[in-house]
Amino acid sequence: MFKYSLTQWIFGNENLEESLKRLQKYEYQGVELAGEPEFIDIQKTKELLEKYQMECSSICGIYYEDRDLSSENIQTRKNAIDYAKQCIDMAKALGARIVIVVPTYVGKVKAESEEEWNHAIASVREVGKYAKQHNIILAIEAINRYETYLVTNLHTAKRFVEEVDLENVKIMADFFHMNIEEQDMLKSLTNISEYLVHVHIADNTREAAGLGQTDFSPIMSFLSNNNYSGYISMEFLPSVSNPYLVSEHSSKSNKYDDYAKQSINHIKDIVKNLYTFGGI
Repeated sequence: MFKYSLTQWIFGNENLEESLKRLQKYEYQGVELAGEPEFIDIQKTKELLEKYQMECSSICGIYYEDRDLSSENIQTRKNAIDYAKQCIDMAKALGARIVIVVPTYVGKVKAESEEEWNHAIASVREVGKYAKQHNIILAIEAINRYETYLVTNLHTAKRFVEEVDLENVKIMADFFHMNIEEQDMLKSLTNISEYLVHVHIADNTREAAGLGQTDFSPIMSFLSNNNYSGYISMEFLPSVSNPYLVSEHSSKSNKYDDYAKQSINHIKDIVKNLYTFGGI
């Protein structure tokens, strides 16, 4: 019933075809691509997706300091808005439904201005209106307090989305960040259920699901019982202080293979058991 994808940028500088071969081998249906439109060959990417019978599930926006939607600097905000619109164009070209948006850049852990919340709201509203014209949904991601400060939990994400007030601006849930920020995952998910359109899966250690302490059984039961129709996207990472440093890494594919297999098998086994023993 669930569709599974994996965030390809976690494989560092590995070429896309190698990544898609891996995902096909472990029976993923989709791939989430990094939002770097200027570095992607759209036609070649479409051909590879077709070759490996893979959907582009989503575009993961990459928010550096010069892509800060909340910035006090109007030119920085304009640059961030233009960048997000390019991600929307990329999503449309590749048939993706979701573009992930972080309201302030990753690494900004304290406010520089009292107006940053309002700047972010205005910026996302402008981007959201552009996305609506192209039938794209923006998924606001709450990122933990050690990586950003503006939207760190699902309660704040809901307030943010409601202030933006556009029907195509929704919320995604990342279970690594939730492990840090949410007191009760199921209550938090219930609170934002009407806005939930995308999910990132990683264990509490940020490794593949099943290698840490997170119990994904109630989470998967919740998603099923609430008729969640989006992708379950795996986003495991190595131990780095800044997640974007991963894009510069190169590594042996056997570790990537192990984690890609571990993640999907662990979640599928949970879902199978829930159906077998009546949890769903």
